[in-house]
Amino acid sequence: MSVAVEVGQAPAARMGRAARAMGAATAVSRFLGFGRVLVIAAVLGTTDLGNTFSASNSVSNVLFDLLAAGALSAVLVPAFVDLLERRSAGSGDPEDLAGALLGWSLLVLGPVCVAGVLAAPALARLLTTGTADPVVAAGQRHLATFLLRLFVPQVLLYAVGAVTTAVLHAKRHFTVTAVAPIGNTVLMVMALGTFRVLHGPGRPGLDLTLAERLALGAAGTLGVAAFVAIPAVALWRTGFRLRLRLPRPGAVPGLGRAARLSGWAGVQHAGTAVLLAAALLVGMGVSGGVVAYQVAFAFFLVPYAVLALPLVTAVLPELAGEAGRGDLPAFGRSLRWALDGMVGFVVPVSVAGVVFAPRVMSALAFGQTSQGGGRLIGVGLAALAAGLLPYGAFLLFVRAHYALGEGRAPALAALGSAGLGAVLMAAGGALAHGDAKLAVMGAAHSLAYLIGAVVLGAGLARRTGQRLAPARLGRALGVSVTLGAGSAAVLRWADPAGRAATLGLVALLGAACAAVYLAALAPDRNGDEPSPDVAVARISR
Repeated sequence: MSVAVEVGQAPAARMGRAARAMGAATAVSRFLGFGRVLVIAAVLGTTDLGNTFSASNSVSNVLFDLLAAGALSAVLVPAFVDLLERRSAGSGDPEDLAGALLGWSLLVLGPVCVAGVLAAPALARLLTTGTADPVVAAGQRHLATFLLRLFVPQVLLYAVGAVTTAVLHAKRHFTVTAVAPIGNTVLMVMALGTFRVLHGPGRPGLDLTLAERLALGAAGTLGVAAFVAIPAVALWRTGFRLRLRLPRPGAVPGLGRAARLSGWAGVQHAGTAVLLAAALLVGMGVSGGVVAYQVAFAFFLVPYAVLALPLVTAVLPELAGEAGRGDLPAFGRSLRWALDGMVGFVVPVSVAGVVFAPRVMSALAFGQTSQGGGRLIGVGLAALAAGLLPYGAFLLFVRAHYALGEGRAPALAALGSAGLGAVLMAAGGALAHGDAKLAVMGAAHSLAYLIGAVVLGAGLARRTGQRLAPARLGRALGVSVTLGAGSAAVLRWADPAGRAATLGLVALLGAACAAVYLAALAPDRNGDEPSPDVAVARISR
């Protein structure tokens, strides 16, 4: 019997439809998002200017993860689900909870933004510690100080977006949040195009005019404003009214639970920030390293966002409802439904990323990104791709804990694994040079999430009393690795030269491997899926 049947036909069908719709919307959004990351690489290049812009624009993300994301992300979905499902019983008003959360968040984050703007020179010095050339470092600090004063206030916008997104997900409105990044893409591309017109042709340096610096600042902050505005307008159109409030925490149902979990969840998100901060600092040690890693990470997130995140997002309201009813067997079945669905799609894409990424990204290099810069991106992407399934499983397990009202376990697992990953990233990065430095950064990221996923998965299995190991993992991994090894051998033998030949051969191999993979894992006439050895044996036939 399939997992979808075990979960129940109605919930599984509802979750499946939601995941497919969100996956399709995300695919469109991410495809357009490629334009954004490629425009950054083409206009700014894998250069010191590109490093400075990308690192400065990431600071608001890091600050928000450290200070507020725990209270204003997945933690809120279960709280809103509970209030929305029991609204007729008079248990509380979700609008009151949303307004209170946003009001208190902005009250806390406002002074932090002011402090960040004032401390911009110190933050700029921290961002440039990995730059060896003192002249380049001085130019980076000057520009980063200016940009940080425009980028740090993005934290306030992220708070608005987190609350509106949580409410939309609790109301099972998933698609609009998936297309929100399109707003960021459009505004950032327009601003970077303006920068290009102002600067003119040629490789951009760090000595920019005021207009050019303002164009870079607009690329970051106006993009985030558009990203936040889309779900905010969508929520308003549902009739939900978000009004700022500052009540006592005990006066609003659900606020106390969110406050209790927010501390632990903030620690969990700090783990993400630790890894990102380590990557920024280590990446500064190679010219274009920060841009290469961030472009690689943007590509890495595409299969997660299209194939895994829709499953995670669609199942969370169901997990919250089942946990609220105390139905742990149904909770475990829903969790396995999402995990098994994730494995079937993510594993082959992960292996494909390891095999194809270096050649594909080298072939796609253009603009200010040389072929060497393309390979730098590809090596980082290959190392990140190896950890695609652990990344998705870890974030699924984190949300499952939040649905159960637990924050301590994911916080400790995230911080411990991220700390280990950061140490490995720093130690390996100090010993490695060039491409190898990017490989170390990606491998450390993958290992950190693998450790975290194993720890959290084992805890959930004990809590639910069910085996959570995905049934498809052995089959998917065996077939994917076999096909990946064959594809790597063909690439080495053919050794295509030129963009068209490389991309053409990769596309041909990818299509052939996809067809063989689906055939190898297809159920038999009785509807049973093949064992790992039978699935691999089908390839030879």
